[in-house]
Order: sequence, then structure tokens, then C-alpha cells
Amino acid sequence: MKTLLLFLILAVAFAAIRRSIIDEKGRQLDQHVGSHLIKDKFGVLYRVKYDVLMLGGNLILNLDQVKGIRKVQCDITNIEMAVDFYSVPDAYNFYKSLTANPSDKFVSGGNFNCSDVQSGSMMILRRVLEAEIKGVNVLLRTTEGTYEEAMRDGFVTLEPAELPEEHAKTICLGVNANSNCDAASRPLPIYQNKYISVACSNCFVGAKATVFLDIKISSFKLRHIGTGLRDIAVNAAFILEAIAQGSASGAIDKTYRIVDGALIIQFWIGPVPITIWYEVPLRMVANAMVTAQARAEIGAKASWKIGDAYVEWDESTGWKVAKPAPTFTWTPVLSGEASFNAEASLSIIPSFIVHAMRLVYAGVSIEPTLMATAQGSTVTKEICADLSYKVIGSLKAGITINIPFAKILEKNFGPYELFNTGIKPIGHWCVKAKC
Repeated sequence: MKTLLLFLILAVAFAAIRRSIIDEKGRQLDQHVGSHLIKDKFGVLYRVKYDVLMLGGNLILNLDQVKGIRKVQCDITNIEMAVDFYSVPDAYNFYKSLTANPSDKFVSGGNFNCSDVQSGSMMILRRVLEAEIKGVNVLLRTTEGTYEEAMRDGFVTLEPAELPEEHAKTICLGVNANSNCDAASRPLPIYQNKYISVACSNCFVGAKATVFLDIKISSFKLRHIGTGLRDIAVNAAFILEAIAQGSASGAIDKTYRIVDGALIIQFWIGPVPITIWYEVPLRMVANAMVTAQARAEIGAKASWKIGDAYVEWDESTGWKVAKPAPTFTWTPVLSGEASFNAEASLSIIPSFIVHAMRLVYAGVSIEPTLMATAQGSTVTKEICADLSYKVIGSLKAGITINIPFAKILEKNFGPYELFNTGIKPIGHWCVKAKC
């Protein structure tokens, strides 16, 4: 069984061109049909299926397959691309292939690529506006290529592969989390002056999930698209450590770019690259007020089952959203000195934003707030705490294409509130205070 599973994971069924036709504009169109297994960057196994009629390989040039390229350099805006060759004949053949007929030409590439500020160094699709040759150098002026320009008719789907449970995996979208999304990677400082020091001694949010993609295009127009996260499970910790020299308070409200443009998965349909990536901006809001010279650690660990949070858009019905039914489990954490008294609240608010092919994005924002009060007693030698929480989940999405003839009425969706727990108690706990 293990040998068969390994074979399935490593096997690649290369796509076949089923037919080629010449359209009404004299352009070659190739029909690419394929179905195979592919791993994402987290090791999750997916099945990709597609049947797409798109511009032919004479109109979309994959730079990885062009003979004789030495390197590709791009300007800061990725508009100009300098393609350097080892020889003048190879440079001329490439230049000629771009200028042989008046049809629009595109370039793509994985190894020969331009780094992109938003999605990192990933596979590209760019439309060529002008080409100029100087010896072994071909200078291209380009603009961002769109999938509606490259694909005429067909569908693309990406779904997690059905595997036995012991082999199933999920991606890990972590905020200050380790690679397994089950523990913090480091302490996070929050506020410090000569009177008080407040830090997240153990603060993280780790979301495990799978992604999916469903696209339908006809007559060079987007007809249907869906993407987002499924089977979301969250491990988290919200634990504050406060050290005070007397009565003092501290606060923070700050947004971090924890993950900015991390690749999930990429593959090819003929010469066209398909890329899915994510970003995780994080907002942290914390307040702590201490009324004695003391030290304490207070908070909770969390395990949540969120469910599905994704969007689908169809030209005839508009937006459709999956609404999850989450459950929340909390485990209190409390320790400190008997003289410690404090009130604190902490929110670690990540947004898990999935981008698909520069066509659509779907962002799931989870806004948990932990509220705590702690009272120490030098008489009983105990420290006690009351904890409560509130969690709000919302979803925002948008279609990011910009094609004049694509008559899309609702390009943006949300923010839509998926759930709101209201303020709920975690409980009252007491522990022996430290001496």
C-alpha cells in the first residue's frame, strides 16, 4: 500500500494537446487536457484537472524552453525585461518569433522569471508590447498578461486528493507559529518602559486547512471562479507576561506583515502558469493595567474547529459564500506572585488571504479577543483569574481582473461576518502563587 501511495504521489501524467485549430483571427489555439497529482509547498497532495482551449505555443513563449537564454533581468516595475542570450543567432530567432506576425504575443517562465512584490518570485505570464534586439540582448516592454487573454474556453479544478486519513495533510498558515502550526516560534514584545514590561510569552495563531480552485472560462471571458480555505482548524495561544514596578499600564495597536507573498502551489497548463499564493497580515491589540509591584503570566491556549470559509462567483448568480459553524475549546494558563493584581485584554487578529492566478482573492479574518482579570492574595497565597473571550470571523473577496469587456457587476464581496460568538466566559481559576 505504501509503495502504491508513493508511486501515486511521484507520478506525473503529462498533459496532451488534443487538437489545434485556427480561429477567426488567424491565431493558433491548442486544446490542453490533463489530470494528475501534484504536491504543494507544504507537502499536501492535490489532484488538478483541466480541459482548456488556449492560445498556441507559437503565441505564448515559455522562456524556460527558449534555446540559448543566459539570464533574464527586469526593471523595478517588471515592465521592461532584458533577455540575454549566449549567441546572436539564438537572440535573433527569439526576436523573430515575437515579431513574425501581428498577433499578440506572451511570455511565461519559471526559472527565467521576474520577482513580483506581491506574490514573490513565481511563474509569470506577461503580454509583449514591443521587442527590440541589440546583439545578444532582446529588450521587451511588457504588461501583465491575463488569463482571459490566454484562455478561450475550458475549466481548471484543483482539489485535495482523496487519501487514507493517516496520509492526509493540510497547509499550515501560521502567525508566529512553528512549521506544524501547534506552538509559538518566539516571544513577542508588546510594551516596555521603566515601570512595566508586557510581552506575549506564548502567542501564536496556526491555521491548518486545504485550498481549492475552480475556474470556468468561455469566449475569453471568466464565467465562474471559486477559491478559499476548507476544513480550517486553528491552534492558538494568548498568554501575556507582565512585570511591573508598581501601578502601571501599557498598550499596543499595531499591524505586522507576518507573511507577504508566500507560495502555496504552482503548475503549468501548456505554456500558461497557474499560481496560488497567500499572505497573512496581522493586527495585534493588547492592553494591560497592573496595580502592584509583581510578576505574573496569564492567558489561555485554544483549539478551534472553524470549518469552510470560501467564496464562489458565477456570472449568472453572483457571489456565494460558505458559512462555517465553529467550535471553541480553551485551556487557561495562570501563574504569578501573590501580590499581583491586573486587568488585561489581548487580540491577535490574522487575515489569511488566498490569491489565485491574479483572478480572485479570498481573505478570512479571525478576530479573537481574550479578556482577563487577575487577583493575588498574600493571605491565601493564591492568585486567581477570570477569563472570557470573543471571536469574530469575517470574509472578504474580490475579482482582480481588469478587462473592459468582462461585464462583472460585483467585483468585490464583503466584508461578510461569518460568525460572532459575543462575550463568553472561559471560567474562574486559582493557583498557588509563587513566593
